Amino acid sequence: MNETISNISKAEEEISVIKKIMEDSKKAIVDNGWHYIYWGSIVTAALVTNYIMVLQNVSVNSQGMLWFISMTGAAILEGILEKRREKHTKVKTFAGKLLNTLWSGSGICMFILGFAGTLSGAYNAIMIFPLISIILGMAYLISGIIQNVKWLSALCAFWWSGAVFLLLFPGIHSMLIFAAMIMCFQIIPGVVMFTRSKRELKLLAA
Repeated sequence: MNETISNISKAEEEISVIKKIMEDSKKAIVDNGWHYIYWGSIVTAALVTNYIMVLQNVSVNSQGMLWFISMTGAAILEGILEKRREKHTKVKTFAGKLLNTLWSGSGICMFILGFAGTLSGAYNAIMIFPLISIILGMAYLISGIIQNVKWLSALCAFWWSGAVFLLLFPGIHSMLIFAAMIMCFQIIPGVVMFTRSKRELKLLAA
């Protein structure tokens, strides 16, 4: 009897969590639109710069330093901006926390693959692009599900297709292809989400 009551209680809690995620999903978009644009722009700029450095025969160490400085600098700046933003954010949703956890975890995975993986010689540095594409595909799939945005989840197909292509045909061109993928499947969706969130905020304020 007690076990039955316990199971019912757990089921009710799970249903409550699911309902909360669904209720929060639309608000969560407001919290994340700018991250796609922010990171997409920085990574694209770094990719183009790295491509030029390769053409100019700049040392591998200098190329690695480019990524270390740009990624760590961007992460620090994001942390500062996020703290300031939290002071002005009145509503903190559970879905928003899930999204922050998802993208923070994905970012750490990409950082490890990008630096520890290549420095250890576990794989050629050019292979980092398809590996990151796989992670991004997973992140977009889950992010779209949390926010109940089907087209956002559908982007995973493009990321994974790009990953397959980059794995089959690796080379210096991988940087430019990955930069194009970032612009098409991250920056543009970020702009769409940011515009949508602004429109929703105006409707809520009206």
